[in-house]
Amino acid sequence: MAAPTDVRERVKSLLCDLIAIPSYGGAEEAIIRYLADRFARQDIPRRVTELEGKPINVVAEIGKGPRAIVLNSHVDTVPPGDPAAWLTDPLTPVEKDGLIYGRGAMDAKGCLTAMIVAFETLAQTRDSLPGKVILMAVGGEERGGLGTKAEVAKGLKAEAAIIGESTHLVPLVAHKGVLRLEVGVIGRAAHASDPEAGINAIVAMGPILLALDELAGKVRQRSDAYTGKASLVISTISGGVALNVIPASCVISIDRRVLPNETEADVNREIVEVVNRALPAASGARVAVRKVRFVPPATTDPGEPIVAATERAASAVLGRPIQSAGLPATCDMTYLVNDGGIPTVILGPGDIGVAHQANEHISIEQMALAVEVYLRTIDAWMKDGAVRR
Repeated sequence: MAAPTDVRERVKSLLCDLIAIPSYGGAEEAIIRYLADRFARQDIPRRVTELEGKPINVVAEIGKGPRAIVLNSHVDTVPPGDPAAWLTDPLTPVEKDGLIYGRGAMDAKGCLTAMIVAFETLAQTRDSLPGKVILMAVGGEERGGLGTKAEVAKGLKAEAAIIGESTHLVPLVAHKGVLRLEVGVIGRAAHASDPEAGINAIVAMGPILLALDELAGKVRQRSDAYTGKASLVISTISGGVALNVIPASCVISIDRRVLPNETEADVNREIVEVVNRALPAASGARVAVRKVRFVPPATTDPGEPIVAATERAASAVLGRPIQSAGLPATCDMTYLVNDGGIPTVILGPGDIGVAHQANEHISIEQMALAVEVYLRTIDAWMKDGAVRR
């Protein structure tokens, strides 16, 4: 189906406003204030959440009743990057051939825009809503889900949620977790002219790299029906201080994507065992594995009413059967599901493949269609949201 012209104009106007407000590197106050003022002009109840004295979220709520559904998407973006790689100014929205270009157009200001327009549409008839709709425009998503975690810590309660991330309007009910580790080898410094006097940490790291690469191949054989294959990547390496010094240390970083049926403990143990076995006993070096961060995977039971509601809504709007799938990356769903206990679906317009890229863009038509998908989902969920498949 084609989206109405007025909805296309509304999403285009709002997205252009949001792109023009820089919101990266923790600078979220301006965009939070913009949205709070926007809701105030419509007499929509809202509150601003601060973190370390700075506004990070705006949360608005309409409707009444014992049950609530959350619309959650993030206001923050990654930095624009090299301006020379862009065909346009990344902080000046540009429309061309039905697309809006600019940093955050797709990740995730386009998704947030569609959610806001749907929310404001519902606000026009808020007194007749049989349940509550909570809009969460959160910051800090690119910095570890700070905004969403703050709302969950404040006691967020709801029976369903939709995370606004780009999915081509296909609902996603699971995502991988990520375990990030540092492996550090400690040797002994010496003058490069006398290598026997030192212990070369870079050389000692060599067998560890080979062993981890072998493990990565085994990890890729594991898969999940929704999220695809697990993975292990050695993503950074550093070592040495000067050309004429035997390096006393070498550090690598590991990015391990974790399937919903894997545990942090098992994944960590496997890596530690491989690292310890690989270090040459005669090298004299020592090795340690340090956890940097773990984000758990998340799964929503496909029988949850929110899953059926999103599938039906997307199928009706897109004109073809839509079944839920999974996300190979991670997002704020993990905090709503694992910490908040809220059945959650990831759903939004756009192609995640253009995230964090130069010339980021999103289709105006997809955003407008997303508005209709959100509206139909909320209507269906509120009518029969207590019924599980």
